[in-house]
Amino acid sequence: MPVTDSPLDDETKPVDAAAQSARSRYVARIASTAAQDPWWDAVVVTAGSARQAEKYSEEILRRRMEGRLPSGVLYLTAADLEDSRLGSGGATLNALRILAEATLVQEQPGKDSLEWWWERRRVLIIQGGGDPRRLPQYALSGRLFAPLPAHTPWGGASTAFDEILASSTAWAARIRSGLVVCAGDVLIDLDDSALSWDRQGIRGAAIIQPAERAAEHGVYSVDESGRVYAFLSKPTRAEMEAAGALTADGQAAIDTGLLAFDAAACARLSELAGVRYSFGRWLADHGILTGIGGERPFIDLYQHVTTALTGQWTPAASAPAALRHLALALQGLPFHCSLVPGRLQHIGSDGALQRVALRDAGLAGVYSGQRRTGSIAASGVESAGVVIDSVFSAGCRLDTGAMAIECNLDVPVRAAQGAVLRGLTGLSSAVEIPESVIVHQIPVTRPGAAAGVVFQVYGVADHPERLITNGAATWFGRPMGQVLADLELDTELVWAGVAPELRSLWNAALFGCSDLESAWTCAQWLMGLHPPGFSAVEWKEMAKLSLAASEQRADAAALAEVRVARMQTGWRRTAMALARDGSDIRPMLALSPGIPALAATGRALCADALSLEDGQLTEAASRHFQASLFLGQAGLAEEAGQAHAAAFRCVRSAVEAATPADFVPLLTDAKPQFREVRVAAPPRIDLGGGWSDTPPFCFDWGGTVLNMSLALDGGYPIRTSVRVLDEPVVRCFADGARVEYQSVDAVRQPPAPGDPFSIPRVALRMLGWNGLGLEIRTAVDLPMGSGLGTSSILAATVLRALAELVGHTPTDAELSDQVMTLEQRMTTGGGWQDQAGGIFPGAKLISTGPGLRQRLRVQPVGWSAERQQEFQRRFVLHYTGIRRIAKGLLTQVVGGYLAREVAVVQVLHSIKTLAAEMAYAMREGEWGYLGELMQRHWLLNQQLDPHTTNAPINQMLGVLQPYLAGAKLAGAGGGGFLMLLAKDEEAAGQVRRLLSGGSGRLYEYSIAEEGFQVERV
Repeated sequence: MPVTDSPLDDETKPVDAAAQSARSRYVARIASTAAQDPWWDAVVVTAGSARQAEKYSEEILRRRMEGRLPSGVLYLTAADLEDSRLGSGGATLNALRILAEATLVQEQPGKDSLEWWWERRRVLIIQGGGDPRRLPQYALSGRLFAPLPAHTPWGGASTAFDEILASSTAWAARIRSGLVVCAGDVLIDLDDSALSWDRQGIRGAAIIQPAERAAEHGVYSVDESGRVYAFLSKPTRAEMEAAGALTADGQAAIDTGLLAFDAAACARLSELAGVRYSFGRWLADHGILTGIGGERPFIDLYQHVTTALTGQWTPAASAPAALRHLALALQGLPFHCSLVPGRLQHIGSDGALQRVALRDAGLAGVYSGQRRTGSIAASGVESAGVVIDSVFSAGCRLDTGAMAIECNLDVPVRAAQGAVLRGLTGLSSAVEIPESVIVHQIPVTRPGAAAGVVFQVYGVADHPERLITNGAATWFGRPMGQVLADLELDTELVWAGVAPELRSLWNAALFGCSDLESAWTCAQWLMGLHPPGFSAVEWKEMAKLSLAASEQRADAAALAEVRVARMQTGWRRTAMALARDGSDIRPMLALSPGIPALAATGRALCADALSLEDGQLTEAASRHFQASLFLGQAGLAEEAGQAHAAAFRCVRSAVEAATPADFVPLLTDAKPQFREVRVAAPPRIDLGGGWSDTPPFCFDWGGTVLNMSLALDGGYPIRTSVRVLDEPVVRCFADGARVEYQSVDAVRQPPAPGDPFSIPRVALRMLGWNGLGLEIRTAVDLPMGSGLGTSSILAATVLRALAELVGHTPTDAELSDQVMTLEQRMTTGGGWQDQAGGIFPGAKLISTGPGLRQRLRVQPVGWSAERQQEFQRRFVLHYTGIRRIAKGLLTQVVGGYLAREVAVVQVLHSIKTLAAEMAYAMREGEWGYLGELMQRHWLLNQQLDPHTTNAPINQMLGVLQPYLAGAKLAGAGGGGFLMLLAKDEEAAGQVRRLLSGGSGRLYEYSIAEEGFQVERV
């Protein structure tokens, strides 16, 4: 049956709705998420050969392993006996025998009634055999698993098998028990509410179509009750009129290929198939298919079964015994047909499959909201046709009506109108396919030689089964004899050993079998593309295969490898596209197809990153980090470590690049202007926006932070003094420790982890220390890991003191930039909010725009003195006694951003918004709202890092909760200072009383209204 046009638009609505409903129920059944309609107990797929049945079994097993088939169902394949063509009826009987062997014979239910057994079964048989010559490119895999131009609901190209199972969900609900048989080369969508399959006997289904569309179909002639009294095969209009098969308006009931058998009919067919009860046991043999009378029967469901039921066909006395037994068994069975709204799409030939692929109706409307393959072209693909399960890394242009199926190419591709490309892979030069030509690449085995390749090339409209003797055979759409003559090919070589009366395109040994490039050159020559150095002479010297032999020699293992390679390439391209688009690539890691794809993607991302380092450092950092994830998942630890290090090297380089071009190392040539400089600074508390100031996020999006500088216990606890010495050494003092550096080289040595003098040493290198004798004393009268930004602020005091010593006072913005550069050189990382919080006095909202040069915009909260006093009466600052160092956490958060993890990116953007909103709440004195925002921020911090809090912190907050409007830890969290906003002044007093009796310490504070305190001597 050719493709049947869809009904008119007003008739398609119930069909579309029914089709969508069936598929939705099918997906729900696979997912087991809903109350389910009845479905099949067994699905049996017939095959034309044992090899094809094996291929079908592999496809079914793959779907089962991937969870893409309903569970609790028996799936079987049934190959025609000894690879002999049994016909659709014979294949059905053979399938029933195989079903019985797998179930009834194994179960031995103890009942001697086949009808009883069938009353408890629903079985679907899909006819997947058929003549392979009509669809050569699917001779091995079968048309049943030909990729179709639609996506399954779970992604990937659909096939006839997938479509039929989805549609069959509606059919299963329409029978109480028994069997439904359907064709594997017809896609059917029906308004199943019109199916009357609850009647006894055998039931068909037909759709009403204009008579002129019926000439290539089976046609039912039915009475008003639906009883079938004639079945016509490809009738003329006169034959339909004579049989009463036309309606008053000239339409006909076109067969859908569906036949439903009740339990009694199934019992009769099973007996014909050789299923019997003997001596208390169920047995199964080949029944009438054993060849009664010495003949292997050919039984067609429509030529024999349907016409036997109507009485149109009665086997002659001389007919094979199997047919006589069949006709006898069918006597007396009622035969009805339901006339239903619907549509058919036939895929039984290359041309028919191509027309289905290019239709706008049918499959395109089945999956509402699903992408139609080819309608949205992949990156680099210009397509007026259809692309199915293919990857074109170097671009592809498909003209109108062209198709690409299961291709994987790294070279440019051009396919002219109507061309079909199937399985092309590994070619090293640009591919051009002429109009309406099919090119199918097949890996084959070669006895006594290395594996080879064949390119089948022929026309879309060719019928390979047609014989050359009667002039019906064509090749590339022209008479085959003429094409052979034009190419100067010897017919005796083309059909060596084939009798003249059997010669056709199917068995013509035309296609060069060799290595990839040689076979492709031969194919180009056959297509008339005139590759240099190839002629009939070279063709004669090559080993050659026919369409039939190519199918027999197809290398199944190589085909599987090609499929895996294509899947890996497609996955890699998707992963690369997601990475380049700034998407979260972790789902791709979870679904990786193996180490080669992971490694290739990681290395490609590294190459991408290197190309970006010249002008897009933050993007390069992201690519390097993403590469490290792919390489790490591939087990390439060394490469992953290098990519990880390169990511943070790019971040440091970006910070360095932000240093103003006119920055001059102050200590290189300058002379001290003072004997000693002392700098004291306040710590800061960060109420909102912390982390948004951290490179590279702030470089990409800008940052926004709300913080305030504090005097603690009446003073500034962060101090640095720098004194000039007469001798050319550097003495550093910190936390009771002392060290002396006697040369420039000693100062420049990289500091060891935990070195208490890292900050002054890196500061001296950064400012170009020239050997001037110095004594540097640093002190922080706060616990380590306080979360108050002390490390960055201490760095600011050291840089400020050294600058003041030589007579230079940096601006607050310059000083902030220098600290960020210093921290990157120390590899501790960090942003600008810590030092800015101490450098700029008071409560303020600090923001920057995107760009490597972070220009700080400092906006005081602008609250009144009364509002500030209200805040201080409610706000409690408590040191928890728990220490935490933020370096590992910084790497984690920055890494999450570089990987474009959705949660990290969303949190960083959200806290920027919260910071601005918190500043508004403080200015307006909306303390309850401020508390809510603090709580939301605290939860977001925990999304960035679950270790932001811990059991002691949670226990403490649980006790204080009745009195709090909001709370959060300062800095990275996990310990340090706890910021508590009480509901009111009385609640604040209660909070202080509860905390004063526990561990840790309450700090008296005031908001620092001036910045650094500098004393020059």
